Order: sequence, then C-alpha cells, then structure tokens
Amino acid sequence: MKPPALGWQLVLAFVLSLLLLVGLIGWLQNVHILTANGMYKSIQAEPWIADPATARLDASNYLYFPLYGALCRLLDGLGIERGVPWKQFAYLNAFWASLCIVFVYAFVHRATQSARAAVLASVFHFGCGFFLLLAVISEDIMPGYALVFGAMALAGLWFDRPTYARVAIVAAVFTLGWLMEWRLIFPTLPALLLALALSDGPASRRVMHIFMLLAAILAVSGVVQLLWDGHNGAVGLHDMLWTGKGVASGWAGVSWDKAWMMLSGIGNYFLVMGGFVDPLAARRAAFPLTVSVLLQAAIFVAAATILWPRRADRRLRAIAIVFLGTLAAGQALNFYAQPQDPQMQINVMPWLTVAWGLLAAALLAERGRPRALLFLTVLSLAPLVWNVAQLARWRGGDQAAVAALAAIEKRLPPDSTVFLYWGFEPITMWQYALWSRTWDWDGAATVAPAPSAEPKFKWIAVDAGAIRHPDWTAEQHARSLKGDIDQALDRGYRVAVSDVWGWSVAELAGQLGGLGAAARAPAIHKMLHDNYQARPVFSDPAVGTYYELQRR
Repeated sequence: MKPPALGWQLVLAFVLSLLLLVGLIGWLQNVHILTANGMYKSIQAEPWIADPATARLDASNYLYFPLYGALCRLLDGLGIERGVPWKQFAYLNAFWASLCIVFVYAFVHRATQSARAAVLASVFHFGCGFFLLLAVISEDIMPGYALVFGAMALAGLWFDRPTYARVAIVAAVFTLGWLMEWRLIFPTLPALLLALALSDGPASRRVMHIFMLLAAILAVSGVVQLLWDGHNGAVGLHDMLWTGKGVASGWAGVSWDKAWMMLSGIGNYFLVMGGFVDPLAARRAAFPLTVSVLLQAAIFVAAATILWPRRADRRLRAIAIVFLGTLAAGQALNFYAQPQDPQMQINVMPWLTVAWGLLAAALLAERGRPRALLFLTVLSLAPLVWNVAQLARWRGGDQAAVAALAAIEKRLPPDSTVFLYWGFEPITMWQYALWSRTWDWDGAATVAPAPSAEPKFKWIAVDAGAIRHPDWTAEQHARSLKGDIDQALDRGYRVAVSDVWGWSVAELAGQLGGLGAAARAPAIHKMLHDNYQARPVFSDPAVGTYYELQRR
C-alpha cells in the first residue's frame, strides 16, 4: 500500500492540531492563564483593528500588531468573537501553533525519513507545557516563535551543505519571525552563525555564507523598514535591530534568585508543575520542577548516547549546533532577563522535541516496531495528558474574573477607592482593561479629591519602583509608596490593599527577588506596617481578600 503523500500528512497535522486547540480554548474559557500580557497586547492592537492607517508601530513588535490587527478584522468579518480581540488572539495563536506543528512534522520526517517518528515528535511538542499554554492563551509570542522555529528547522536540514539561496531563505524566514518579537533575534542568530562557520566546504565559502546570512537579514529588515517608512511610529533600521526592550529595567540583571526562576522556566516548559512567577514560589515547587528537568536530561542523554555513533553525520551536526546553540545562548540571556517566563523559554527549548524525534526514529529502527511504537506513543502522549490536566485548574477563569470585578465595584466603589496592589495580581489587568486604561501612580500621579469618577481605576503598585527604577535605594522605593498612599488618604479616598498586606518580610523579599530588588523588602514592609493599619473589608474566591488601609 502506497503511503500518503507528505502534503496530505502536513494538512492533517495542521487540521488536527487546530481542532484540538480550538476545542481546548473553548473548554478552558480562560485565555489569561499564568499571564495577563495578552490582554495588554490586545488593547495595544485595537488601533490596528479600527484604523490601521493611523495606528502606531511598536519597534519591538514591528510586524506583530499590523498582522494581528488584520487577522482580527478577518475574524470580525467571519463573526468569530467579533469585537473581543483578547479572545480572538487565543484563536489566532492556535492557528500559528498548528502551523508550528506542521514545521515539526516536516522537519522530523525529513531528518529521519520516518512518518512514525514525525507523528511522535509532533504529539510530544504539542503537549509540552509552555507550548500548549501559549497556544491557547492570548500571549503574543506564538507567530514569531513559529517562524523562528521554521527557520531553525530549515537551517538544521540545509546548513550541512549550505548554498546562497538556502542561507537567504533561512535569513528571510528568521527575520520575519523576530520582527514579530524583537528579542527572538538573539538566541538563534549565534547558533545560525556557528552552524555556517562549522559547515562543509572551504573556509572562504563558509565566510561568504555568513556574510550572506547577515546581508539577507539586513536586506529583509530594510525592505520592511522602507515599506513602513513615514507611518506613525516608524523607526530606522538601527532602531529595528536594537530596541533595548527590557534593558535598564527591574527585569534585567543577574542574581541567585534567577537560578530558582530558571528552574521554574525549564521545568514548567516540559511539564507544568507550579512555582511560576517568583523565586519564592519556585523554591516551594523545587521537587516537582527538578523531576521535570531530570526527565528532560534523561531524554538528552538517551538521544546523545544512541546518536553518538553518527556524530560525523554533517546534517546531524548542523541540527545539534542550531538547536543546542540556541539553547545555550538563550538560557544565558534568559538568566539576565526573565527565565521563568513562558515566552522567554519557548524558542530556547525546542531542542527537547528534536531530541525526542531523533531518539524515537532510532529506537523504531533498532527494536521490534510494534512494541517500541506502543511504548513511544504512550510516552509521547504523557506530557499532553499531564499538561491538559494542569491547565484545567484554571478553567473558567475569565468568567470568574469578570464576576469578581462586578463584586469589587459594588463593595469598593471606584469613585472613592484607590487600590494598593503588589502589581501582578491578575485582577489588575481586568480593572485596567474594563474600567479605565490607567497605569499605576508610581509617585507621579495627581488625582482630584474623592469622589471622582475619572479615572475609574486608580491604583498604586508595590512592584513599580523595582521595575521602572532599578537604581533606587530601598528607602527611595518605600518613600515613593508612602507618598502615593498619603496622597490618596489626604484626598479622601479609601485605600483598599490586596493580600500583599499579609505578606511577611521574607515573602515580600521572595517576590521582589524576581525583579532583582529583594533587599528592598525590609524597608517597604516596615514603612507599610509602621505607618498604617488595615482591616479586612471584602473577600472573593477569585481575587482573595481586600483590606482597608488607614493611618495608625
């Protein structure tokens, strides 16, 4: 019996992936699991949906907002979640994730000549924790990741014997990917350069291939820059290549706390285990996270052992350089930034799927196929089963948050209340999106005396000083917070503080550790509890307890 053509296999991989992801989005009814960033991105995209001619370009997401604005208009025309871009974004991400599964299937099929190995690798990648998560929520990384993965796959298959045309194609796909999300350029570019430097052929040709890669990246970037020249927010080529996103902020820097966050990021990438946002939570979930990391290490060791006799294979060497090079460069950069963040790990970790696909192909070739196939199928499905069960814990979160928002508005009228938050509570995103698009005060806001309906959402964030002012001392941070709280009280507002009020110094330090500001915790905690007292006034299962803050 003639096997089905590869084209039909790819179509089937796409359709099945998309149907499963769309069904999962509808079942979960929560497109903000673990991160609310997608809501902010959807708000930023609203001008691109309503009037692209006047919408402003974002240097760090140069092509993302124009693309998703156009796709949201398409979904509006089809009647799919019309006028609700934060939901539409999740369905668009499912589309791009399904396209990425096609790339996985095609890559493994081409690299191993095994349809079974391609199926197993695709199922495995589909079920990896952060990939599955980002495929069903509204975060903004998936289209850029899909294209960058496609470029990595092509490089792995082609850079054993590169040609100028192949190098140019890889550069073009890669550039379109990082123009969706600027930081994607950094982990993979060094790996692509190294793969070309170590490819087959004389040194002069390898050097020319490297120049071709860089020239094609600049050329594609230049064409995009010229196409958008004169548009609102358009920047020059230099500013496209270096936007400085995340630099000189509280996210940047190196500390031992980042090691715990790295454990969280790598562990949860494969199996969702917990300990997501801060080093304190990661320490509490250290055991299950370590189990996940050890399982990944076992896959690496098994693949390396079984493939070692083929180490002279030039294609296998190119694949290893591209994917393991991206891993090394990416984790080094992540340690400086946000190693716990799903979107910081997803493009760094696809080596795991590649290792699994190559290992599966080798095992199927060496051992009795029916038994080995059954065993590998179970193992390939296991991450999907586990991670769907974990994501189910957040099922219905969007409806619960909207209901909680109505309860808050009733019990704590926004015209007479200023909210004091840690800053990362998910409910702040809903208040920002549905009440008023106003940021926290951060020592710079002046409000009218209470009651005042404008702005509807008036709030103070403890973490603001750590994020925006990494050069502050602990005393400066505490003094700024006290000034904001006193301004609210002096103008007649109730100050409603979230569960951050009940945190100990150690817990506050653990939370601030993710922003490189753990040393500020004692001063901030002392300022709050020496100057103010609080009593509980409202509690909701979706958001926790609110306390009313008063001067001592």
